[in-house]
Amino acid sequence: MRRGQAGVGLVEVLLAVALGALLLVAAGQLFGQAYQAWRLHGASARLQDDARLVLQRLAEDIRMAGMFGCLRLDAADFADPEAALAFARPIEVNADSLTLVGAELPGLLGAPDWTVLTDCRSWARVQRGQHVSGDALLALPVRRVTYRVRNGSLLFTSNVQHASLVDNVQALRIRHDDGRVDIELLMQDRDHGLEQRHTLSVAVRNPEGGV
Repeated sequence: MRRGQAGVGLVEVLLAVALGALLLVAAGQLFGQAYQAWRLHGASARLQDDARLVLQRLAEDIRMAGMFGCLRLDAADFADPEAALAFARPIEVNADSLTLVGAELPGLLGAPDWTVLTDCRSWARVQRGQHVSGDALLALPVRRVTYRVRNGSLLFTSNVQHASLVDNVQALRIRHDDGRVDIELLMQDRDHGLEQRHTLSVAVRNPEGGV
């Protein structure tokens, strides 16, 4: 009578190795898919954050467009004919750009394009450049700014400031009608094959431009 043989045979070893390899492959695929999903989610979130910041900036400038102080300006209040033309069209939409003229927001470099000097009762005067308030005069700085898309970047331009606000911009479409400005911002990330469409409508506070 033979004794029972102990140990593991070659077939069992090969089966164990094969099962282990299958498990490793499956785990690797799951990890790879999870990593790609994580990268995709991060890229999508970055596009959304950039779009939100850009739309907020545009909305702030649009709301200030046409804000030229506490009095309605007349033609005689302008020392500079160019200023009169710019103030008459505080929101100008072109095929590839948006130009706004209005009260200056904080944080811009350089001097304003114009300053509205007024006593807020009966007198106002628009002067080129920067001026300071007097004893009975309010000095309101006014700036002309332009937004346009170039080579996938949204550019911001004022008289001395030129900056790229955000990248991955496919298009910026603007429509100005019926006392509001409609914005459509198309974002894209080619590395991850992402495209996003963001829209915003902004009510124009000063549709007549105050002139």
